[in-house]
Amino acid sequence: MAAVIASVPALVMGLWMGVGVGFAGPAQADPVIQGVFNYNQEGLGAATWTIYPSCVPVVGDLREPLYLPVACVLHVQGSPGVSGGDAKMAGGMWQFSTNIKEGIKCSDGSWAPIVETYRFDDVALTGTREVSNTAVCGLAPAIHRFPFTLTFKEPLPIPVKTYPLDCEPWGLRLCT
Repeated sequence: MAAVIASVPALVMGLWMGVGVGFAGPAQADPVIQGVFNYNQEGLGAATWTIYPSCVPVVGDLREPLYLPVACVLHVQGSPGVSGGDAKMAGGMWQFSTNIKEGIKCSDGSWAPIVETYRFDDVALTGTREVSNTAVCGLAPAIHRFPFTLTFKEPLPIPVKTYPLDCEPWGLRLCT
């Protein structure tokens, strides 16, 4: 009987700790990148990226929303000389592509298109810019890769609500 009574406090403590774990808050991811960044690529003049996110909470198990970067789009506005676009997470990297109609100036004075693809890591603040062209202007098809880095310059000029939708706290999680 004494052994049973001695184990009661341990049982109560174990149950109490289990209750605390069962009521954990919503799953949170690291904050999504946002702000004004200096874009640094060798051979390119001063350039900036203004990055602001818009995200949707992932439903998860219908009890709590999951705030994950996979449900986000980063709106990237580039300064002259650097493209911008809507970046999505793919393979652990943010990426977007931009078609440029007048990307290569041909020897006859005409212009040929190129595609720029940017991939970057929002933690290391490093990435790669790929410039690709088809067989135009007497050139063979090619992909040129240029590494770049980002350095934080300043916060966004106006606050941005990363998760702008209001979602129901129950059921199908309809969002408005």
